[in-house]
Amino acid sequence: MDKIIIIGLGPGSPGHLTREAHGHLTGRAPLYFRTLNHRSARYYAAKRRVKSFDCLYKTSSDFGQVYTSITRCLVKAARRYGTICYAVPGHPSVGEATVERLRRICPRLNIKLQVVEGISFLEPLLNTLKIDLLDGVTVCDALVIDRLKEPCPNHLVIAQVYNRTLASRVKLSLMELYPENYPVIVVRSAGMKDEQAWKTPLYGLDRRTFFNHYTTLYLPPSGQGSLGDLSHVMAELRSESGCPWDRKQSHHSLRQYLVEEAYEVVAAIDRGDDTALQEELGDVLLQVVFHSRIAKEENRFDLYDVIETIIAKLIRRHPHVFGSGTAADADQVKVLWEQIKSDERGKQKSSSAVSIDHALPALLKAYKIQKRAAGAGFDWPCIEGPLDKAREELGELEEAFKAGNRPAIEEELGDYLFTVVNIARFLEVNPEMALGKTIAKFIERFGYVMQKVEETGRPASSFSLDELDSWWEEAKKIGKMRK
Repeated sequence: MDKIIIIGLGPGSPGHLTREAHGHLTGRAPLYFRTLNHRSARYYAAKRRVKSFDCLYKTSSDFGQVYTSITRCLVKAARRYGTICYAVPGHPSVGEATVERLRRICPRLNIKLQVVEGISFLEPLLNTLKIDLLDGVTVCDALVIDRLKEPCPNHLVIAQVYNRTLASRVKLSLMELYPENYPVIVVRSAGMKDEQAWKTPLYGLDRRTFFNHYTTLYLPPSGQGSLGDLSHVMAELRSESGCPWDRKQSHHSLRQYLVEEAYEVVAAIDRGDDTALQEELGDVLLQVVFHSRIAKEENRFDLYDVIETIIAKLIRRHPHVFGSGTAADADQVKVLWEQIKSDERGKQKSSSAVSIDHALPALLKAYKIQKRAAGAGFDWPCIEGPLDKAREELGELEEAFKAGNRPAIEEELGDYLFTVVNIARFLEVNPEMALGKTIAKFIERFGYVMQKVEETGRPASSFSLDELDSWWEEAKKIGKMRK
């Protein structure tokens, strides 16, 4: 059977090689190096005839194409010579794309693989940094730094930062996740005689020409809370030794809190209060984690199922970003989104053409039902339709009031409010949000009136409506001046 012996060259120095590796490197089998840009590779290349693939890197900027070419060449050589040696930097199982490809295709081609292990770049680096691997270390390739989605709770090592341009790219990606002055240790030639290390704030990472193929970055644990940390806290609260109130809750008992927290988020947005918004968004997130924990305890789903579901939905509903679809502007995106939603509802075979969550507040429920009906073609052609209908419903409400018919008053008032919601929809105004802002405005102005009343030391009932209304007008002027 044909055979490829893959040899790990270690982090750089020939002294790091195993005896087995040395034996193969000095043997008679044809010897191929992925690159001679490595001290051990150059050491053995000077002692015997070898081949390297450095020329492929010079003629192509597509690493995938380079690795494919290397793999094909090695397979052909194994077919020709029977047994060949292929030497790679570090450990063959650490960051070696060609080794991964050989492991996939060689069994199908009836070519045997033998791996001669070597020390990776990580062992001497851990010694330089004085950190324990079992404390938790995340290793990331600089070329795929974008895969890092959040500050790392563990020690973070970024490998193969081989030039200043790549260091700049890494810096910009990390500054999306970490403060600009976050400490970074740059280590070059770890474990070798010319080892060097220096510490820099993240913003200064690329200010020195310090980078080569032996350069690695280290960032200490972020110390920031993660979604996993929040999930763990909730699990503790729900445990037997946790909080009696939290253990007692169910999906049904928590419904009111989810609605309340959502409205508090809206209120913080309307006030422009970032501190409050940060806190209220945390409260909403807590509700998501709380419900997910209860579902997990009932073996239904968990928090990570929730995350996977929304990720899949976002990708599915944005084919113009993640697929082959196109959308030139926000209006086209909206049309595309509604079409996809409609297709999904068709697959779900909903029992009602205007099915809606009945737990929603009445104004918001009416708004959503009308949008759903309009999407099915049941709508006024222009805003004059709902305006005329509102006048008609208001007249019927007056008639019911004059007749003293209580059931009719309630019914006609509901009809009138429903029509007002329709007007809001034509004006592209969310009636729930509009009413919420008006309520907040009323509270502020009425508070001003009550403050003026208290300043007089007299009861509010002792003032005429005109007197109270004069303070109301003052409050209105003050509010307009603040805008």
